[in-house]
Amino acid sequence: MLSLTPRFDLFKFSIPKDFFPKEVIDKYYRILNENQSVIFDPVNMVNESIQGISIPGINDILEPQPQISYNTNPRGMMRQNVEPKHDNYYKAPSNPIDLMDKEFTVTFRQNQGLLNYFMMYETLFYHMCKPLMYEKGEDMFVINILGEKGNVYSQIILYQPQIIGIDGLEFSYSKVQRDTETFNVKFNFNNLDYDFVPYPAKEPDVSLIK
Repeated sequence: MLSLTPRFDLFKFSIPKDFFPKEVIDKYYRILNENQSVIFDPVNMVNESIQGISIPGINDILEPQPQISYNTNPRGMMRQNVEPKHDNYYKAPSNPIDLMDKEFTVTFRQNQGLLNYFMMYETLFYHMCKPLMYEKGEDMFVINILGEKGNVYSQIILYQPQIIGIDGLEFSYSKVQRDTETFNVKFNFNNLDYDFVPYPAKEPDVSLIK
């Protein structure tokens, strides 16, 4: 579909609240409220700093099969000619999901005091070292794909996300110009789905309203 006003930032993604341990949420809630921050909810603070997310594609879905043919010598000398080998490509028997690099990266803007960085950092350690100290996290992350009017067209659903790692930090006194710094958090997922969301009609069906 062509558009005279193309936009490439029409998506909406946020980390569900249940992904964060309650102990971490309570700790950063106190910090934000004691410092009279603009945002008082630590989960909203983290999600507000999200700059982007990258999803892997699917590669190598075809497998080569060597082809060699033999032709009998036409002069009847009981000798065979071997034609040059070449490859034919066929569909791989594997599930296409198995051919994906099941990692995705979320890029965050560094907030003042690096509060969002350390909140993600502590969440990583809680997930790895203290799995009994927080409730079961969300089984999926959802990326909403929006139209130009803000309508949700489709969704990318990442099932059973887990944190793989987080970028390190670099501090320097030699920086003169203030730039927006970012950091990446890498996640793993076990399955992926892509769903279209039914687009509402201009005149909603009143009979469906309960």
